Amino acid sequence: MGDRAYAPSSKPVPVAAPRAANGTANGGGGGAPPRPPPMVPGRVPPPPMYRPKPMQPPPRRRRSGRGWCCACCLWLTLVLVGLVFLGAIAVGVFYVMYHPQPPTFAVTSLRLAALNVSDADSVTSRIEFTVTARNTNEKIAFAYGDIGSAFTADGTDIGDGTVPGFVHPPGNITVIKGSASATAATVDPVQAASLRSKKSHAMSVEMDSKVGFQIGRFKSKRINVRVLCSGFSAGLAKPAPSPEPIIVAAAPAPIRSKIRLSSSSSSSAGGGTTTDAKCKLRVKIWIWTF
Repeated sequence: MGDRAYAPSSKPVPVAAPRAANGTANGGGGGAPPRPPPMVPGRVPPPPMYRPKPMQPPPRRRRSGRGWCCACCLWLTLVLVGLVFLGAIAVGVFYVMYHPQPPTFAVTSLRLAALNVSDADSVTSRIEFTVTARNTNEKIAFAYGDIGSAFTADGTDIGDGTVPGFVHPPGNITVIKGSASATAATVDPVQAASLRSKKSHAMSVEMDSKVGFQIGRFKSKRINVRVLCSGFSAGLAKPAPSPEPIIVAAAPAPIRSKIRLSSSSSSSAGGGTTTDAKCKLRVKIWIWTF
């Protein structure tokens, strides 16, 4: 028997024709895209190479102006709360150690020496007064500046005066004597008529000064205070009579002599008004009055 020829089981792999120099293959047109290479049976093309992207840090968030404002407000609030807390502690310790008490004032006497209201509604007056100040503290002294006083009669200003300042020691009672006057001060016609028609006038006085306290060598800053005194009345004082001359009687012997003095007393001649009007103390710090 002769040999039989068998055809190959697989088809031959076609080979791509070489590209011509002018960019055409097998006489094709010039603009056709190249064909992809044929797939070889039994071979799987490798997957594309994976290249990881480089890690980048997350973008930084910038704080806005609103955030800075909130933070500043928070810190400022905390600081203020801390200062208030420390101040409260200091005040408590000071009160426990010294038991501070405000000074008290009272108008103990007043003499309306002159009060003339002219037809032109002008007032001329002179007032002599005595104010008693009491300091009940055991370790705290008060230092007063010049004290300005303003008197009113039936709601009308009738005189101003100034008393020199002084230092008020602890546990001391100080008597302040001063005077106030007005010279041809023009007032309202209705008020002038009221002053003419009355013999006794409702009096009041306002005294302004700057006061600071002292503990040992420590001296505080002075603050404005106002003392208001009211609730007393005074009439025009009678002029004091001239004192009688002193008569010395002749003595029978050179060793003995008889001296006779006038019997009139100075308190009845002065015509002053004794009062015990209590006063209220007001403290003024900046625009607040306590």
